[in-house]
Parts: sequence; structure tokens; C-alpha cells
Amino acid sequence: MSMNRDNLFSFYRFVLLIFLQSFILSNLNLFGFINPNLYVLFFIIHKFNSDRTLLIFLGFLMGLLVDLLTLGSGGHTISTLTIAFLRPIIIRTSFGLNYDVLININEGTLASQRYIYVLTTIMIHHFVLYVVIFFNFESSLTILKNTLFSSFFTFIMIMISLGLFKEQND
Repeated sequence: MSMNRDNLFSFYRFVLLIFLQSFILSNLNLFGFINPNLYVLFFIIHKFNSDRTLLIFLGFLMGLLVDLLTLGSGGHTISTLTIAFLRPIIIRTSFGLNYDVLININEGTLASQRYIYVLTTIMIHHFVLYVVIFFNFESSLTILKNTLFSSFFTFIMIMISLGLFKEQND
């Protein structure tokens, strides 16, 4: 019963984050160039011990849907696939030796480890996203500027949202 409930909540998060990103956040351009990508939250809070192949498929599907709904150029698809593929390495790097016993981001982790995990995931996602969008060596400063500022606002939004998606102990 608990597994079905977890899968149902994960599905709701998936759909909610796609719609929030596509219809609200993609139209929000702070200072003309900062666009927070809250949908990265799905990869951050997804169970650590879940099937890796399923997560890569969900990453492809989420990126594709966001690209289709926002008329994107494929950047979201490539960046979500990258995050889904690199996620075990990011988890291992952020949480150290005991990464294999963790179930999710909130259980048995230090705040500094969570910040490193969230920030690394966001920075990699945004860097890949803006490299694909601009795909020009002359735009290197624009890529770095957009990566840093968008990552900062995405980090703030995700840290606020982590309180909303925190699992309740029954």
C-alpha cells in the first residue's frame, strides 16, 4: 500500500512540476534573463534507491514535455537526461561513504550535504541547459551569467519547496 501511495505522489509531483514550469515559471523572466527551473526538484526529491533506468526515462519524458509545452529547442530534454544519468555520482559525491543506505534527501543527512547535493544538481542542469540553448563559444559569458543567476533563484525556490514536499511520518 505504501509503495502505491509513494508512486502516486511521485506521479502528482511529476505532473505538477511540468505544468508549473511550462505555464507559469517559463513566462517569468526576472531582470529579463533569469528563469528559475523548479522542475529540477523532481530529480532532487526522487527516492535514492529507485530504479535508475526508470529515472532516466522519466528525465527524458519530463524534459521532452517541458520542451514541447514551452516550444523549447531540446535543452530541457538534454539537461534532464544528464541529471538523471549523473544523479548516482552526484549523490555519492555529496553524501560520501554512506550514500547507499540513504532513502531520500531528508533522512539521515546533514544540512551541508543537502545543500551541496541540491546546488550541484541545479548547477549541472543549468549549465547543460544554457550550453544547448546558446551553443556558441562567443556566448560563454552569457552561458555563465545565466547559469549562475538562474541557479541562484532556482536554489532558493527549491529550498522553499523542499518544505512543501517533505514526507510526513505517519
